[in-house]
Order: sequence, then structure tokens, then C-alpha cells
Amino acid sequence: SSVPGLVTWSDVTKVGGIWVNKSVATNVQGLLSAARSAGFNLSGGGYRDPAGQIAVRMANCGTSDFAVYQMPASQCVPPTARPGTSMHERGLAMDLQSSGRLITSRSDPAFVWLWANAARFGFYNLPSEPWHWSTNGN
Repeated sequence: SSVPGLVTWSDVTKVGGIWVNKSVATNVQGLLSAARSAGFNLSGGGYRDPAGQIAVRMANCGTSDFAVYQMPASQCVPPTARPGTSMHERGLAMDLQSSGRLITSRSDPAFVWLWANAARFGFYNLPSEPWHWSTNGN
């Protein structure tokens, strides 16, 4: 059974190597192009289907049914949304890398640039994860 708000592979497209919802593809292209002009080579992961989100939960939270489906996201390392609740499953979030390295610090020059510029393209940072940018900051 599908969960309202979730999308499938037919709703996403690849922009600069990142799978994102077609509804934000132009924004992502603009963001990546502006970043490139500023000297940042951004890449990363975007859309995850439900199986992909479950795999990430198992890796970050544990493999029990409780860990995968019920444990609060904050108890995972790093924090990881429960299946059905991730912006990645909507194709509206990206985990960004700069020159192939995950942006893990708010002092990373790429983070500083994103913090100053991403909102122009409709993307906002999840404060606990410098690499995670989405359309609503979650």
C-alpha cells in the first residue's frame, strides 16, 4: 500500500547525478550551477524508495523491527527518518557532497556557501545534518 505524499521512480529525474522530484529539478539545476560558478562541485544522494529508506534505517538505527519502524529518528546515528516520513522518499531532500566528500561541518566552505545561497533555490538545511538540504528543512 502506498503512503500519501510518497513518490515513485516515475516521479523523479536525475539532475547532476542526484535523483530528485521532477517538481524541483529546475531548482536543483540552478543550485548546482550556481555552486559550480562559485567553485563548488556538489553531488550526492536524493530520492530513496521505501526499500532504500529501510536499508538506511537498518544501517543507522539497527535491524530489529522496532529500530527500523518505530525508534525515534534522534536515536539513530546519524539521525534517520522512519520509513514513510523522510523527505528523501518524496524526492525533496538531498545529502550533499562537495568534491566527493560528505559535508559534515558547518564550517565547510561548501556549507557556508549553501547556507547563504540555497534558500534562493528553495532548499533549507536540517540543523543536525550539515549535508542534508530539503524543501522544508526536514
